Amino acid sequence: MGGEAGHGHPPSVGRRVCLQRRRPTLYVRKDTYSAGGMVSRPRGPAEAGTRPRGRRTKDMPDGRQALLRAATLAFSNDGFDGADIRSISIAAGVSPNLVRIHFGSKAELWEACLDLIVTATTPVIDEVGKLSRQSDRPLYERLSNLITTVANFYAVHPEVRDFVFHHGSDAPERAVMVTERLLRPAYEACRSLFAAGIEAGIVRSSHPALFFSLLNGAVGQPPAFPAMLNRLAPDIDVEEARRRMAKTVVASLLHRAA
Repeated sequence: MGGEAGHGHPPSVGRRVCLQRRRPTLYVRKDTYSAGGMVSRPRGPAEAGTRPRGRRTKDMPDGRQALLRAATLAFSNDGFDGADIRSISIAAGVSPNLVRIHFGSKAELWEACLDLIVTATTPVIDEVGKLSRQSDRPLYERLSNLITTVANFYAVHPEVRDFVFHHGSDAPERAVMVTERLLRPAYEACRSLFAAGIEAGIVRSSHPALFFSLLNGAVGQPPAFPAMLNRLAPDIDVEEARRRMAKTVVASLLHRAA
């Protein structure tokens, strides 16, 4: 086997021993994204994938966008300390060196993910602000529309809930950024409407901030919520779960003035 040259045979020119490196299967949640670059349809663990081989195809996002998407999910699911650059890079299908090239550091990658989430939330915050200012419309109707709007947002962007949960009370520098760039603008957009609802007896709370927290907790259900609800109550279709939850939240949290 190993002594061909010693027996007078010519060396095996061109003979290759191919060592195939096995790539570990990473069971990461893969998601599709809307035009805004955020999650639109969470998929289950059965759809887990590995880093694709070869060059990126035309229909695949570029390295920076792929990293942002994978990192947003990682930071949302695992927090800052739990997310690691290697796993994020593999999930994105790019080299870990691209993090340094595009973002510089893990902290700067996290800030870029926050930028992405802020961009996604800005339209819904603007819409909520408009509802708050439409004083010519019935108060109950505006509050009901606001709840539905927020529920629809969370249905499309479930990662926002977990990102805020992990980082809203994280290390001070990250907690401040999440609060000032995300939570406070969202709260200020609806504070006056909630205050008017409290004064009119439609919202039974002692403070707008308490109702804000309660509402986001009620409609910000995790991605697996429709499937879990369907297993509990098979007569509730998965596609109808979030819509019916929004209607339940409206009926439970709002009270028509006597």
